[in-house]
Amino acid sequence: MSDRRHKILIVEDDQNMRLSLTELFRHLGYIVVTARDGDEGFMQAVAHQPDLIITDLNMPVLDGVELARLIRRERGKIGGVPIIALSANVNGYHLPDKMTSGIDRFVDKSGGEGHHLITAVKSMLDAPALSTINVIEHHAS
Repeated sequence: MSDRRHKILIVEDDQNMRLSLTELFRHLGYIVVTARDGDEGFMQAVAHQPDLIITDLNMPVLDGVELARLIRRERGKIGGVPIIALSANVNGYHLPDKMTSGIDRFVDKSGGEGHHLITAVKSMLDAPALSTINVIEHHAS
C-alpha cells in the first residue's frame, strides 16, 4: 500500500451511524466524505472521486442499489470504485445479486464493533484489481 491516504465515501441516512463510521475510519487514517442519501452520495462520488464507497442499502431518495447502479454507469475511475453495502438485515431477506446490483460486498451493520466492515475495507483497498475484475465481468455480460 502506498503512503497516500485512501478516501472513503460513507453514504448513510442514519446520522448516528454516519458519525460513528466517520469517526472510526478517520481514526484509522482514512479521508472521509459523507452523504445522507443515495442522491447526495452520487454527487459526492463524482465530486470527490473516492477510493471506496460504503453505502447503506435502505435509504430515502435513492437506495444503495440504485446508487451502485448509477456509479457503475460512470466512466473513468468512479465507475470502477469498490462498493460495500451495509444493512441491518443482511441475514433477514434476499440481498440483491452482486453482479446485477454493482455492489462488491455486503456487510451486516448490526454486527459487533465494525470488525467485518474494517476487514472488508482494508481487503478491498489493498486489492483494487479484484473489484475492477468484477466490474468488467458485470459489463461484459
